[in-house]
Amino acid sequence: MNQKNNIELAACLGRCWKEDMCGIVGCWNFDEKPVDQGTLLRFTDSLAHRGPDGRGMYIDSEACLGLGHRRLAILDTTSRGGQPMVSSDNRFYIVYNGEIYNFLELRLELEALGQTFRTETDTEVVLAAYLQWGEGCFLRFNGMWAMAIWDSRERTLLLCRDRFGVKPLHFWRQGDRFAFASEMRAFAALEGFPLAVAPENFSLAITRPSFFEGTENCILAGVKRLPGGYRLKVFSDGHIEQRRWWNTLDHLEEPPVTYEEQVERFRELFMDACRIRMRSDVPIGTSLSGGLDSSSVLAAVCRLGGQNGDRAAPSWQKAFIARYIGTSHDETTYADAMVEYTGAEPFYFEVTPRTLAEYGEEVASQYGELSDIHVGPWLAYRLQRKSGVVVSLDGHGGDELLAGYHRYHHPLMADAALSPAGGNGKFAQLRASLESMFEPGHPSYVPDALVLVERRRDAGTPLHEVYPEPSLRIGPHPWLNAMGTVPVLPQLEEDKDRLLEFDSLFVNLYIDYHCVELPTNLRDYDRLSMAHGVEVRSPLCDWRLACYAFSLPSSCKIGNGYAKRILRDATKGMMPEAIRLRRTKVGFANPRAEWRQLLKPLVMDTVCSRRFLESSLWKGKTIARAVEQGYARGYNMDVDRSFIFVQASLLLEALGAST
Repeated sequence: MNQKNNIELAACLGRCWKEDMCGIVGCWNFDEKPVDQGTLLRFTDSLAHRGPDGRGMYIDSEACLGLGHRRLAILDTTSRGGQPMVSSDNRFYIVYNGEIYNFLELRLELEALGQTFRTETDTEVVLAAYLQWGEGCFLRFNGMWAMAIWDSRERTLLLCRDRFGVKPLHFWRQGDRFAFASEMRAFAALEGFPLAVAPENFSLAITRPSFFEGTENCILAGVKRLPGGYRLKVFSDGHIEQRRWWNTLDHLEEPPVTYEEQVERFRELFMDACRIRMRSDVPIGTSLSGGLDSSSVLAAVCRLGGQNGDRAAPSWQKAFIARYIGTSHDETTYADAMVEYTGAEPFYFEVTPRTLAEYGEEVASQYGELSDIHVGPWLAYRLQRKSGVVVSLDGHGGDELLAGYHRYHHPLMADAALSPAGGNGKFAQLRASLESMFEPGHPSYVPDALVLVERRRDAGTPLHEVYPEPSLRIGPHPWLNAMGTVPVLPQLEEDKDRLLEFDSLFVNLYIDYHCVELPTNLRDYDRLSMAHGVEVRSPLCDWRLACYAFSLPSSCKIGNGYAKRILRDATKGMMPEAIRLRRTKVGFANPRAEWRQLLKPLVMDTVCSRRFLESSLWKGKTIARAVEQGYARGYNMDVDRSFIFVQASLLLEALGAST
């Protein structure tokens, strides 16, 4: 089949095939075996949930390469915006998942350089930028992306992932075959793919789940993930070249001198990050928890309103709010106050043990990864899609960027306690700040090691002896049959020497933002939203804002009795003071303590099933016995520990992988 026919086939498929965001796939046979169109079709449609608005394929029969795309139409919703898309000189073909928020500015710059455009998409801007600047174009992009660009002249395939890994990208190489996909589970659609679990990787995902997403390894054997900020180039002889194109440490800046100027600069960057993320040809909304981050995003969106210039979203006022009635996770009161203050239109939904029991298996299978079953956000994005909202501006990244989690107080407390004068009372101030983050009556957590540091500061005891850094070593797990691998975090391996120049809070935040917590959260919310064809945009992951925040002193993040200090001061007057100055912190995890007994049927049915008991990955009988005794005796540790194994069983069953 020639290229002309392939382009026509792709266009036809894009017009005629619809289904209830974007998903990309590709395969390349180095042994000159033709790409089977039916296989490519199945591979592409395995990601149909990510792209409900169309399908496109391209096959280069001479090179034995195929590309597939499932489209979520957000910019230029006409058929002209379909993919795979070819460059103006017919050399480069692209499949692309994501958004380049500054595409309008780049388009003007490229037009001044002589480039012409046929569509109103950001995809065509990406192609033109690559044609103009080569790989240097990535540094010009402000957005999120996972893309593959095929050079039909040189016969090379370039894969690239955005700076912080907002959009996913996986690849597989075996013998003379290479393939890539947006999600790990898509590879199961490939003929001849060895659908097997890698036991050591699986064990790491169970024992250290927050470290797993920062590695290149995946649960399925042979599949790897391309880290955020990396690109990978594949040559016709099968050679693969991977390199890092982005390093935040190379882009730190000199912040303004005074704190007031620092706050003003932060406000400008944050508002502009929200402004360019409101560019959309379809309605946008916001997931509102009532916490500082999501409230800040809603406040900015409502303040910017429709005065966003070209390509402003036709609707932006909708806020989606979860109700965890009768649990410590319910933040409806704060969300209601935010809605009243901004005038946003609220959409409420309840999250109960019944909803988790009803949708838990579906959510677990749609994850395609191991994580907590976040049924609340999953329901939020489902309601958004049903309400006509296709893009959600959310607050992801704020905790990891600005020290929002409780534990970020710990390194500062250790530093204060070890200072010659005992930090002049700073340890006590930080301890009071930490304790204020817990609800009244909830025991606060100050590690014993920190208390020991404070008591022994005058003895000159080295920090590493009384407050050691967390080890990445993996020990045996009593319920697993294989020991997990030691996690290798590529970015951290490269940056560890340079990080010695910074204080302990900077190092903790840097690792969490680039390698641990944020990559895991971004993965989870990508899967939760894509399950319903909704695109999530995160202003607090704007690269300009991130580089600026990492350039600021730690006192801008934890100071004056507050975590995320600079965000609070930057949003003064944009939200109720009860929210802006709220200290308590509630996460998105399910309220397991309150739901433990109500989830018993789901847990017991899973751990007592034949498939679970006979698994080669874990000790099924031991787990079932421990869980049964835990429920009978009220030993909640074993019950809670079993939840990740329950999800693992559901996930592997959905993948069709042997346990």
